[in-house]
Amino acid sequence: MIEIINVRPPWRTADLCVFDAQLGPNLRLFNLALRHLPNGHHRVLAPNAAGKHSASFAPPLANEIAKAALAKLGGQRAYDADRSAA
Repeated sequence: MIEIINVRPPWRTADLCVFDAQLGPNLRLFNLALRHLPNGHHRVLAPNAAGKHSASFAPPLANEIAKAALAKLGGQRAYDADRSAA
């Protein structure tokens, strides 16, 4: 089970949003970025620590995380989702 806990506007213009996710009852990941690639796929990026990504995800897990984040956004960019909630 993947639950998206929080979605925020992105820090980088190439990203759709920054989000926090809970994977099962024992693991929370913070400040993940969701990026839309030119080929139509999405990529989940972990935050940097000392100039390197702090985690990486196997493609099946990354796809599941991306699907959960996209579902939480409801097809909008994080900025648009923030505006519609106001």
